[in-house]
Amino acid sequence: MDDQDHRIVRVFNNNAVLVRSNDSEHIIVGRGIGFGRRSGDLIEKGEAHRHYVEVSAERIQFLNQAESLSSQTLEAISGGVDLAADILGELHPSVYLLLSDHLIFAMQRLQAGQIIRNNLINEIRAVFPEEFAAAEAVLTFINSHADIKFPDDEAAFIALHLNAARTGVTVKQPLEKANRLASIIHDAGHALGVNRDNLDNDVSTQILATMRRIESGMFRKNDALRAISRDLPLEFDVAQRVVARLLDADDVPSLALGEVAFLAVIFHGWRQSNGVSNFSDRKERQ
Repeated sequence: MDDQDHRIVRVFNNNAVLVRSNDSEHIIVGRGIGFGRRSGDLIEKGEAHRHYVEVSAERIQFLNQAESLSSQTLEAISGGVDLAADILGELHPSVYLLLSDHLIFAMQRLQAGQIIRNNLINEIRAVFPEEFAAAEAVLTFINSHADIKFPDDEAAFIALHLNAARTGVTVKQPLEKANRLASIIHDAGHALGVNRDNLDNDVSTQILATMRRIESGMFRKNDALRAISRDLPLEFDVAQRVVARLLDADDVPSLALGEVAFLAVIFHGWRQSNGVSNFSDRKERQ
């Protein structure tokens, strides 16, 4: 494919064009690949910034759907992805197609009166803080330039696409990380008697930080370990279960007990901020 010239069939936006070479059609995506181009223009071989995505039935459908949107909206999406690249640095060029595809579908859902929600927004913000911040900037840009407004939850979906484009993986992989954190938080909250809807962002951040330290083998010591395990038995027990889960082990080794103690204190604060002192008190109030 790289040793052939390509004739433009259709310009989608500044960053995506449909081209023909010999008897096959391909979508070429990459920053600026469509800028100033028209149907019939030639893209010569060897243009360093191009990246090819082979046309499939779904991609053709995507282009057809894109044509139903206003040029203002399409340019807003394209500009939003450019902004993400400015903030995060180099992104895999396919993000111009895949993220646009996602946003076009989201727009169609909004136009049909559907509500867009992402129950993993807190976890995605915690696991991918840089991508989430960039996604919020993208969302603000698109909402100020397009003829439709996305809800705040859409930033979480955008962040997953940005992380995938940044790391060269599929969206499924960052989604799995967010789901894992959500599952741990849900189970811990249930054991502590705290509703997940009352999640303190510091809880997800601290669990994630613990997860990363465990993955790197950098365990902290806690000189108040004995006092914490004695005075906060429930929180300590739940923290032990969380750390064992992160370690994928049945029991927590002694070198990781310091992490358990730190996490138990976080859990205690979580319960206190939600008015839960212990299970018996919670049952009496119910």
